[in-house]
Amino acid sequence: MIKSIALAALILLLLGLLGFQYFITSVPDLTEPVSVEEARFIEQDSSLLVTLKDADGRRFIAGLRGDMDNEPQEAALFFISNPDLVPYVYWPGLRSNDEKRVLELFEEVLEKPEQDETAVQIHKILKNRN
Repeated sequence: MIKSIALAALILLLLGLLGFQYFITSVPDLTEPVSVEEARFIEQDSSLLVTLKDADGRRFIAGLRGDMDNEPQEAALFFISNPDLVPYVYWPGLRSNDEKRVLELFEEVLEKPEQDETAVQIHKILKNRN
């Protein structure tokens, strides 16, 4: 009986950790309108960084790190899905489904007339790669 309870508790713990891992590594569904809150180029790391904010105040941070001048196609995408709750930086694989979801999110943001140059540059690199 005790072994069954311990096993059930372990399974529940593992399912909870799996759900938490999905929560911090998935691209969120942001509520329209989504706007660029902050965008910058970090010269030291050669990174492009964009912070998006939705209508509910939820933030999503995405960026590219790598040689933007010579090999932008090889730049690694990273994002922080829930920066206010868990500042976990997730590095999805090249041409992965997560990268395609981030591309779709940037396409929604760039439909607006006011476009940020850094967001446009990230969108262009992801679009060419996918």
